[in-house]
Amino acid sequence: MTVAQLLRDAVAADPACVAIDGDGRRATFGELAAASDRVAAGLLRAGVRRGDRVAFIDRNSTGYWEVFFGALKAGAVLVPLNFRLSRDEVAWALRDSGAVLTFAGAEFAANVPADAGPVVVCGGDPGPGRSGYGDWAAAGQGGDPGRDAGPGGYVQLIYSSGTTGRPKGVLVADGQLEWSVRAFGSYFDVDAASRSLVPVPYYHVAGGGWALITLSRGGTIIQSHTPTAPSMLDQLVRFRATHTAMVPAVMQVLTGAPGIAGADFSALRQLVYGGSPISEPLLRASVRTFGAELFQSYGLSETMGVTTVLGPGQHRADGDLSRLRSAGRAVPGVDIEIRDLESGKTLEPGADGEIVVRGPSVTPGYWRRPEATAEAFTADGFFRTGDVGTLDEDGFLYVRDRLKDMIVTGGENVYPAEVESVLAGHPAVADVAVIGVPSQRWGETPLAVVVARGAVPDPDELIAWARQRIAHYKCPTGVAFAPELPRNPSGKVLKRELRAPYWTGHDRRVH
Repeated sequence: MTVAQLLRDAVAADPACVAIDGDGRRATFGELAAASDRVAAGLLRAGVRRGDRVAFIDRNSTGYWEVFFGALKAGAVLVPLNFRLSRDEVAWALRDSGAVLTFAGAEFAANVPADAGPVVVCGGDPGPGRSGYGDWAAAGQGGDPGRDAGPGGYVQLIYSSGTTGRPKGVLVADGQLEWSVRAFGSYFDVDAASRSLVPVPYYHVAGGGWALITLSRGGTIIQSHTPTAPSMLDQLVRFRATHTAMVPAVMQVLTGAPGIAGADFSALRQLVYGGSPISEPLLRASVRTFGAELFQSYGLSETMGVTTVLGPGQHRADGDLSRLRSAGRAVPGVDIEIRDLESGKTLEPGADGEIVVRGPSVTPGYWRRPEATAEAFTADGFFRTGDVGTLDEDGFLYVRDRLKDMIVTGGENVYPAEVESVLAGHPAVADVAVIGVPSQRWGETPLAVVVARGAVPDPDELIAWARQRIAHYKCPTGVAFAPELPRNPSGKVLKRELRAPYWTGHDRRVH
């Protein structure tokens, strides 16, 4: 079984079934397969060889899946790029990947440098020296070339969204992706009658993976080109979506959106979220609003997003919510351990340490980064996530924070994500980041940088809110307010920018 075979099987089951609906071109499985055959033929005509990298940069579109499956059928490696990247960042990624051809949406074609090689522009005027996607694909002749990479061959090169320095290219093997789709998909009741809203960008493992789960079951993707709260609500209702994936921040916006009370979500059966735990108030609001089963997942680009799952049993608003801050238990076939930060020894349940992961969903390594690959794995083959966490006696994982964001105050470790989760539950907080700032007495102490929801709250009120819910040494000793938080193109908060003004004149940026 290969990833390309997932499409072939869906076509064999029902070629007339709609694969993609929503924003952009509607396509049946038969039409998607035929279009991807033309892309594969076009790539072979352009001289693309097995293992060559082919880049794609655009918003969610039907063309993405035509190129995705076409590249796989031609034996090429797809490089999906974040469309929010700057021109310099796009140029760097194309050079680093060695992409031999780039597909670019008309909106982003100007970000592809002239020396990047052949460019196929999707939609709009391609401009001089570049091909239009319609004409380029129409010239493709021949059926499915069937040059699938096979389980050990690479099918994608995904650039992780680093918050410091250049991102690394995460290698994705065919067997790794196919296993991840099957293993994670087994948690959900997706079938040929399902209609799954995918507002997350396809270049992200969460968006692309969730869409593949739906396609592999013969279901329909409800495509979201430029998602907003009103557009997502409209699509959920208008297309009678049965499944969707989103992040808690979006759920927070949707549950408070105008007109939400009268919306009909009776078709929605399951909603999966990730990126951060969900607060108890948001859980109750989500259950009340959507009436669907909730799932949380934890993972990284390096694990195809497939590491743990927290199921509906831990999301019952009228039940035991003690596990709500956990990320769930390991997906069967995935091993998770907590290792001591200094010695690397495996720790007992309840102890904080680095989360390490081993299993079929884990990347083989980083593109052209042998040293980074070696550093990322332990001697016994576990991937070092760079996240700090705890496993309890029952195998539930609690993710504390990123190692680099950890604050050491008076000899105690404070994980900003835990503090942020508590402060995010305050009704006056729209967004929050917790950073370490210098302290003559403690070395460093937590500072909360808050984006207010409406009127700016009293800092002492926010600190008191935290002190009622977590240990006092973890609580912020100060609060700063900002109109918004600085983020990278994938939405991750750039904490180095928040920390920089406070550490000016200090030899080290951490204590």
